Amino acid sequence: MYPDPAIRLFRKGKAKLPQASVHELMTVTGTTKWLQNDLLHIADPTFSRYLLRSNRYTSLQAQDWLKENKLGTSTATVLTYMLLKPFARFFTLYLRHKGYQDGFPGFVFAFYSGLHLASSYVKYWEKRHSQGSISLEKDWN
Repeated sequence: MYPDPAIRLFRKGKAKLPQASVHELMTVTGTTKWLQNDLLHIADPTFSRYLLRSNRYTSLQAQDWLKENKLGTSTATVLTYMLLKPFARFFTLYLRHKGYQDGFPGFVFAFYSGLHLASSYVKYWEKRHSQGSISLEKDWN
């Protein structure tokens, strides 16, 4: 979502990326500064590409939840991850961050971003009950 303050430019050998699978945050040795102008980063130029990336990231999120073993399958947890959190994300993106100003594309982005947690939870629930691991190769290819 815009603006998204993220480290995009750095000197060689001065930054490290952790081995996290989702939401990696780069650490930099030394000082950082802001660019004076915008640097637009369009990772998903088409909706199909967005869905492919979303499918991969929801699998990674579910995999992380399985490793952490912190989420349950109680009614409260299911309602939280299937209804409350998706609605909160939609509300945040569409209203608070003014996605409505982008028209239909803003609505679609907010809606599908809200579904991200629900999709992740369904994959988590599915794998937890099947006792299998999540295969990124099958999901991604």
